[in-house]
Amino acid sequence: MIGAGSSGLVTLKYLRDALPNAELLCFEGGDSVRGCWGNQRPDFVSTSTKYTTQFSCFRRWPATVGEHATAEEFFHGGEFGDYLDAFADRFGLRRSIRFGSRVQRLARSNDRWKLTVVCNDTQGIELCDAVFVCTGLAAQPVPFSGAPIPIAPDPEAVRGARVVVIGGGESATDIAAHLAKAEHGNEVYLSLRSGVRVSPRYHPIRGVPSDFLRNRLLLSFDREIRNRIGERFVTFRIRWKRLLGTLFPHRGASRRGTASTRSLRRDWDLKLKARAKDRLFNVFHNKSDDFLDAVAEQRLRIVGPAIDDRWNEYYDFDRAGTQRVEPDLLVWSGGYRSGLDELTGGTVAMRDFYHGCVHTSLPNLFLIGFARPIIGNIPSIAELQARYAAAVLAGAIRLPEDPMVVQAHAWEELRHAYPTIDVDNVYPVEQFPYCDTLAREIGIMPTAQSVGSRRLWRKLMLVPASTTHYVDEYFDANAIVQQKVYSPALVTALLRIIRARLALRRRLRRPSYRALRS
Repeated sequence: MIGAGSSGLVTLKYLRDALPNAELLCFEGGDSVRGCWGNQRPDFVSTSTKYTTQFSCFRRWPATVGEHATAEEFFHGGEFGDYLDAFADRFGLRRSIRFGSRVQRLARSNDRWKLTVVCNDTQGIELCDAVFVCTGLAAQPVPFSGAPIPIAPDPEAVRGARVVVIGGGESATDIAAHLAKAEHGNEVYLSLRSGVRVSPRYHPIRGVPSDFLRNRLLLSFDREIRNRIGERFVTFRIRWKRLLGTLFPHRGASRRGTASTRSLRRDWDLKLKARAKDRLFNVFHNKSDDFLDAVAEQRLRIVGPAIDDRWNEYYDFDRAGTQRVEPDLLVWSGGYRSGLDELTGGTVAMRDFYHGCVHTSLPNLFLIGFARPIIGNIPSIAELQARYAAAVLAGAIRLPEDPMVVQAHAWEELRHAYPTIDVDNVYPVEQFPYCDTLAREIGIMPTAQSVGSRRLWRKLMLVPASTTHYVDEYFDANAIVQQKVYSPALVTALLRIIRARLALRRRLRRPSYRALRS
């Protein structure tokens, strides 16, 4: 196994369950299990809630709203790293990990795998019967070079400078909002090539984390329907945020800021949405929405891409003109690449993995943590992948009869579904539809029959969606009974009416048995 962050740890746990007599060895280049997101600055706030990000096999948080707006529901600073430390200790995983050991190359050796491992400047070879690559999507930042302006070596430490942050993902907007804090004394610009789909951490309906309003009833609609309904609702939510706060009262309904800053925030939210590349569920969402507050308070300015390679002059975001910035520093945040090419010498590609995690022609090679959710989090997805892949290796799950043909067809569908995403580098998924696909093959998909009662099933459809709802050895029916439904009754009623109308329409379009006979 390569990598002992969140994906590697949960894989190690499920491999032990599926293959208790196997010799398991995990190579980790660092000195801890905290992963790339486990050691964050104190003011860092996660974009997914603790409840939705925790592993099903190691539960610590219910779906509840605390007394303070951002204190309890989200991970702060290094809290996720603390969770991973506790997870490793709970299941005794450290004894299988070799810290300070970096896998430099992965190559086929007959039916086995040869790993070139560097430890303390010493290179060695390890032969393995199966390999799980758990380095994830943040293994390597996309490189950037050639600019005559210096690249900030430690972006978070920049003070008193004119800075341009390049990129529109969560990392870029998070660091831009951090640098734009008044106490840092920076003049900050965010350079975007296109719009950004911004999802609020806290929703104007009920003022709860957006994760808590995403339930299985909402997710039961196919993506095309959700795209149509969602586009209209998002525009309404942005334009009429205060109205929603009045209709569905909550603790944060009267948000801070003047009328002018609220108006500017709304205008920029709408402008970024209008310039987004694709439809609502066809592109990645950005839940680091604090940067919009910085824009509204004019601590952060949004500009378009640089006009030339001097990086001094930029298009206005709406391309109505240009703006001369002349930054002291650039912060490059253009995303990450998987690192599979470098690790395997170009012999392994993302497109070759069934469900994005099991290689179609090499049955002893697996990817865990490489699926990136449109909305959601990677650790919860990685847990389902780990469980699925471990079951495949143990022989408990069989792949399709011709997995290469099936995967080739699935890959074309993926490219069609996400035309603006580089699927050769990133495997985009919708978290719960994707996890449900794996859960069905594993045999843990929640249904009215498997959860034990229709009453419990109806409750499960309305409480915040979570991978803890799969009916496995960790399933806790009592926890679901005790959970609160945050989606307003009016919204639930509307969704049920829409479902009923769609079902009726499908029934009317279906040819009758008599018509088929004739």
